[in-house]
Order: sequence, then C-alpha cells, then structure tokens
Amino acid sequence: MKALISKTADLRRQRILIVLLAFILSAAGIPARCADTLPAQEMTTEMTLDQAIDYALKHNPDLQSVGFETARREGAAKTARAALLPQLDVFGDMSHAGHDHAYPPATSPQVIRFSDTIFTAGAELKVLVWDFEQTSSELAAARERIFSSQFLQDRQKQQVAYDVASLYLKALTYDDLMEAAQSTRKSLQALMIQTRELADAGRAVPADVLKISSRLAQIESDLATLEAGRRVTVNQLAAGMGFEGDLPPLVYVLPEKSVPVDSESIEEMVREAMKNRPDLVSQQHEIQATLAQQTAAHRSQWPRIELRAGVYEYGANNPTSSAGPQGVSPDNAADDWAVGLRVTFPLFDAGKRAGQISSAAAQAQLAKTAERKLRLNIEKEVKSALAELESAEKRVEATRQSVVQASEVLRNERLKYEAGRSVINFVLDAEAALLTNQSLLRQAQRSVSIARVILDLSLGRVHQEWKSL
Repeated sequence: MKALISKTADLRRQRILIVLLAFILSAAGIPARCADTLPAQEMTTEMTLDQAIDYALKHNPDLQSVGFETARREGAAKTARAALLPQLDVFGDMSHAGHDHAYPPATSPQVIRFSDTIFTAGAELKVLVWDFEQTSSELAAARERIFSSQFLQDRQKQQVAYDVASLYLKALTYDDLMEAAQSTRKSLQALMIQTRELADAGRAVPADVLKISSRLAQIESDLATLEAGRRVTVNQLAAGMGFEGDLPPLVYVLPEKSVPVDSESIEEMVREAMKNRPDLVSQQHEIQATLAQQTAAHRSQWPRIELRAGVYEYGANNPTSSAGPQGVSPDNAADDWAVGLRVTFPLFDAGKRAGQISSAAAQAQLAKTAERKLRLNIEKEVKSALAELESAEKRVEATRQSVVQASEVLRNERLKYEAGRSVINFVLDAEAALLTNQSLLRQAQRSVSIARVILDLSLGRVHQEWKSL
C-alpha cells in the first residue's frame, strides 16, 4: 500500500514538472520557433502561388545570405568612413628599471627627479588633414559595393520567386497529368465491365478483356511514375521556399484564355531589360567601386598629412630630487602636452603599392568584362524566353484541337465496338490517343504560364506580376 502511494506521488511530481517545463519553454519563446518552422499550422487547408512566393521571400536561405552580405558591406563602409573622422586613444603604462637613473621626461633640468618606477597616462588625438582623397575614394568604393549588394538582393528575390513559381507550376503539371491518367483509368474500367458483359453474351472474345487489363496495368505504372516525379518536385519546392515539413495542397486555376503579350518589339523588350534588370545595375555599381578602389590605390603613393595632439601625465613611486637631500622635495607627478602635424612621404615599400595598383586595375577590367557578358546574356534570355512563350501558345492551340478530335474518334470507336463493327484494339488506341493529347494540352497550358514567368524574369519585372498569371 505504501509503495502504491509512493508511486502515485511520484507520478504527480512528474506531471507537475512537465507542466512547469512547458510553462518555462513557452515563456522562453520556444513555441515561436515551432510556429516559424511549421507554417503548415497557418495554412492547413491549401497553399496558393501568392502564399508560396511570399513565404519563400521571408525564409529562403540563399536570400537571407545575400542580406547578410549587404550587412557585411555596410560594416566595411563604416570602417572606411571612420578613417576620415578624428581618432582619440587613451593609454596608460608603467615601466620599472633596474637602476636608479630613470626620471620622467617631462621635468625640466632644474627639478630632475630620479625613480626606478615610472607611471605614464595620456590621451592622443589623430585627425586626417589631407591624403589627396585616398581615404575618400576607399569610402566611395565601399558605398558602391553596398548599392551593388542591394540590387543583387533585389535580383535574388526575383530569382527566388521565379524558382518557386516554376516548381509550383511544374508540380501542378504532374497533377494535371495524373488527373488525365486517372480519367483514362476510369474510362478503361468502365470499358472492362462492358467488355466482360459482351464476352459473356458471346459478342466479344475473352482476349479483349486481357488487352484492357494490360492497358490498365500500363496506366497504373504511369501513375506511379508521375507520383514519384511530383514528390521530387514538391520536395524541391519546399527546399526552395525554406519550408520545413509537408506542404499543404497546392491550388492554382488555369486561366480560361491566355493573356496576350504586350505588342512590343524584341528591341523594346531588350531595352526594358537593360534598364530594369537589378543584376545589371548591381554590376554597374561594382564597376564604380573598382574604379574608386583603383583611384585610392594610385593616391596611396602621394604624401599624407595628419594632425596629432596629445596630453600626458607622468608619475613616480618615490622620486628623488637631483639637488640631493638638502633640495626641495619633488612632486610625485608632472604633466605635458604636444600638438603638431605629421607628413608622411612613401619612399620605398618593396613594391606593395605597385601591386595594389595593378590588382585594382585588373579588378576594374574584370568588372567591365562581366558587365558586357551580362548584357549579352540578358539579350539572349529575352529573345529565348519570348520564342518559348510563342511556341507554347501555339502548342496550346494545336493540342486543344487534337483533344477535340481524339474525343470524337474515341466516341465513334466505342459505338462501333458496341455494335460489333470494330475490334477492341481500335478502342484502346483511341483511348491512348486521347490521353496523350490531353497530357500534351495540360503540359502546354502550364508551359505557357512558366514561359511567362521566364520572360518576366528576363525583363527584370517584379514578382507581383507573376501572381496574376
């Protein structure tokens, strides 16, 4: 009985500890992390393309890394700016000599005092007067790199939005193909029942049932392949979004009619891309940064003028006057100050500045070459994206007519088979043709949406326009 009571008390204590632990974790904010890493609680029913893009812009790891790079460059700019501002240092030291001849250097010869231990404290002010704008050029380079990183972050946002939209639409393409295959499976199952009835009535051969079963097995195999492809795509989508856990069901309705592309010439689109692409603007700021750095490297060979001022306090533990025991007892401390200009002329640095100048010049050429290469790639991307969009729209129109024709052929073949004027092979071929055309139509419709996203990405348009596809 005592053991039972003791066991019950232990259980109560454990429950109390669990409740207290849960309260402490809640107060510490740990559930906030769970809500952040398990966003399915917020979207338990479905996820739209808008929600997917918005979530990715907040949680994508690559995008967060670009933000940290911008912060790093801002810190470098603060460091460069500090060189233009006054620098004030406070110091203190103590020195002990093994002889009795040390004395504070601030004392005059009349009151020289000797001591084996000297304390020094002071403050020194240093102000840059003129360095032929070397430091200003370094600061300008650092600021240009901040602008470059900011525009690169904007481009990264567009890239993330494109990746999410592309994978989202690709996953829905798998849904479309699976839906078409399932529709064909239902049709074949109905045909199987009908064929068995005809075989029982002697109006069809048992081999027809076997042929339909084989075709159903092929459909099941295709569905399994599509399901595997969809899982891979959804996993890639979740990783690109920075989403932990299983994504909610994806919802997106294809438009009834394709929205026509603005009647712009290719030249106008290329000019728009050259004007709006954040990565090109980022590269242009990078060029300005390298040119400013090159200027700073050249100016490092010129003189540098600094204003220096300082106040000092010297002291000794037991000073002794030079006048001897009969002299006046000296003070324990003495103060001093100094103000002056320092001019530095670089004479010989073993090729250090020459190497910096050469490196800066090469970096500027690399930046200009990268900008030219990017311009060529932008023009190629715009033309390729426009060609792909036009091709996808033509495929939609062509396959839509093919679906109508395939549906009519299947209907006729079924009527003929039911009337005993055709064989099951023709019916199965018509079913396969209809499934193929339906799949091609769904793929073409999704490819139009994806091609629009690619075209907008090549033009440097913001991702909000992609949500209205």
